[in-house]
Amino acid sequence: MDELKNILIQFFREFNLLLFPFVSSQLVFWMIVSKFIQIKKFTNKTVVAFTSIQYNGNSKAVFEYMKNLEEYECYWIARNRKSMRDVRENNGKSIYAFFPIISVKYLLNTDVLVTADSALEVLFNHNLKVVQLWHGVCPKGYTIPRYDFDAWCMASEYIKQRNIKIQDLSPKKLHVTGHAALDNLLKYLKDEKIRNKFSKEYNTREKIILYAPTWDCGLWGWGDQYNQFEKLCLFCKDNNITLILRLHPLAKINRMHLKKIVKKYGVLWLDMDKEPDTMKLLSVSDIAITDWSSITTDFLLTKRPIIYFDIDKEYFTKTRGEPEIPPEYRAGEIVHHEKEFYDILNIVLTKGNRFEKKQDESLKLIHGNVDGKASERVANIVKRIIK
Repeated sequence: MDELKNILIQFFREFNLLLFPFVSSQLVFWMIVSKFIQIKKFTNKTVVAFTSIQYNGNSKAVFEYMKNLEEYECYWIARNRKSMRDVRENNGKSIYAFFPIISVKYLLNTDVLVTADSALEVLFNHNLKVVQLWHGVCPKGYTIPRYDFDAWCMASEYIKQRNIKIQDLSPKKLHVTGHAALDNLLKYLKDEKIRNKFSKEYNTREKIILYAPTWDCGLWGWGDQYNQFEKLCLFCKDNNITLILRLHPLAKINRMHLKKIVKKYGVLWLDMDKEPDTMKLLSVSDIAITDWSSITTDFLLTKRPIIYFDIDKEYFTKTRGEPEIPPEYRAGEIVHHEKEFYDILNIVLTKGNRFEKKQDESLKLIHGNVDGKASERVANIVKRIIK
């Protein structure tokens, strides 16, 4: 039910409500008709499907690696039009999840699905292998949805053991590959042109702050969330700092109200529908601010300052379940109220990163040895489960 709800929310953001009856009827029609369509092979290659909410993250990284391998026919299952465009602009094949009837030859011939969330079982009328990548690891207590999978690719041995303990997952199906998205982040950090191109495109200032709250924390941790966020916008404007706002795709926000604030202060509001590549944003940002988001564990690779909002601690570490990463592994400045936040922010701006050593230790624990070859290791897992 949660997966269906998330897909519907994403759909309503991309399309008019009036289209929903048509799209839902298409899916129902496909579920019935596909059972009577005879599977006819169109290639001798192994057909691999990829999907995620957007063309982003671990799924994207592995897709971009595997689509160039001779033995595979790879395609992307897009959930919105932008994802389809992004895939095709990068010389990849893409189909649209909500109109499956026009993609019969791909859906009925798929051997393996590589996903960062749901397996989208509704699209397939046959058994196929599923490789789960998930989207990140974080100190936020939560229970991973129990999707069916044949292999789950973990960030590190530590994360693997945590999931065996917390989720009671089968060790035989868990594989340590590293997070494929960090292959791209590592590449971006080594390429100075990425920052220069981004700065030129968005006319950024010398310093860039990325603000990325989790979806269930709201816009701000304390007080009136819109007034307090506006205060941060004013601070950045007065200090000649470019502020990037990156909301979670499922964030419940008054977007009309927020749009006025963003426009007033020249904030770069870059959600996934505007800039799908989170790794690109991490690579160009000098400081990351969040509450319990998984982006902080990826941001560790940059060796740059992180500021954590320590809000709703009981909810995020107990009520939601035991976290993959205990809160004590947060490597950065931890603030507990608004005044402390601005004191800490000024310290970071003047003194830089005070937690570089702890960040390096946390990075090794959470992500292991980041060598840019995680996508290759995931591809080897795909090959293994086929055999």
